[in-house]
Amino acid sequence: MLLALTAGAVLLREFPSARHVLDSPELLRAGASGRIAFLLCGAVWCAFGLPRQALCFAGGVAYGVWEGSVLSVVATLAGCVFAFGWARWGGREAAARWLSSHDPTAASRGGGLRARVSRMDRAIQTHPFTTILTLRLLPVGSSLLLNILAGLSGARVIPFAAATALGAAPQTVVFVLLGAGAQIGGGGRIAVGCFLFAASGLLGLWLLRRVGGTDGGTLSPDV
Repeated sequence: MLLALTAGAVLLREFPSARHVLDSPELLRAGASGRIAFLLCGAVWCAFGLPRQALCFAGGVAYGVWEGSVLSVVATLAGCVFAFGWARWGGREAAARWLSSHDPTAASRGGGLRARVSRMDRAIQTHPFTTILTLRLLPVGSSLLLNILAGLSGARVIPFAAATALGAAPQTVVFVLLGAGAQIGGGGRIAVGCFLFAASGLLGLWLLRRVGGTDGGTLSPDV
């Protein structure tokens, strides 16, 4: 499962057809076909964990702020749900067996990879929407790893999708604004983008502390 995702990311970099589409505003603006091409390429781009900043920037350049934000969120959501489903299909049973062989009390002692994954798994299963939303809002971390971890956990797809769409929106708007600003020279939009980036990070940190406090340390920054 992991090898397939890694190989897909390498192939997309070595044969940059998707990136060529994203770098072609004229093609993307070509009516409904351009929008469909953007959504398909963006979904594949995000499914394999490639930087979605490039996707959002291209959406801002091609479509402006509002349409670019909506299309970028839809493409991001489609890619994340694909990776979630891939992980659920390919590794959920193996992950459950691996975690069940671990002493659950060890999770509270904070030792080892399995203990950390066990804590995260319990956090996602107990509060799937809040936990995933928190990690989406934080300006650090890997979206692909979160997609895989959520798929390997017992999280339901609807809370995962809702938290992904909502959590991805602030940083999506940031890079769409930068793309639109680069197109029309809007310094004010770039300033707003920087503000949204900082605000989403602070909100993520606040939620991180809140979830960790209510769960007795289930979710902590070192996870």
